[in-house]
Amino acid sequence: MRPLFILTLTLLLAACSTQPISRSTYLLRSDHGLETRALQTSADLYLGEVIIAGYIDQPGLVLEGASNTIHTAKYHQWAEPLRTSLRQFLNTEISAGLGADIAISRISQEHTRRLDVKIDQLHGDMDGNAVLVAYWSLTQDGKTAEYQYVRSLPLQEPGYEALVAAEKRLLIDMAQTIANDLK
Repeated sequence: MRPLFILTLTLLLAACSTQPISRSTYLLRSDHGLETRALQTSADLYLGEVIIAGYIDQPGLVLEGASNTIHTAKYHQWAEPLRTSLRQFLNTEISAGLGADIAISRISQEHTRRLDVKIDQLHGDMDGNAVLVAYWSLTQDGKTAEYQYVRSLPLQEPGYEALVAAEKRLLIDMAQTIANDLK
């Protein structure tokens, strides 16, 4: 009887000592201060499509493993769909780089330049880097100019929080590159 009691007590204590795994969610937000105001949109530029590769268009943060395998984090996720937050993030960052707001959609015939962005890769790699591969195009007067952005950035420290920070830095840099090309 006593050994059964000790075994039961040990199992109960062991069960109580394990902590549940906590889930972390991350917002992708611009650091540029937002304020209530009338938008000063560019006279001719609007943001068209923002397309995200299927493997990253999901809640979990993504790590690329060996042989092109991916691991999707179960307990480290984006707080909202990237196809939503990334569009607003890029709009804010590119607008800041231009010094004028980009129209979020074509609201008049005067908006003749269309900017489209495709995020092909956005993940961490096995070497401790954040990776961003993206393409953007500018269509005007029936002609399209295409560009690409390929960059990796070492994480400041191990962990998903550092991955999110590095991915955000890459996206900011890409937005600034786009803004510079649009000037």
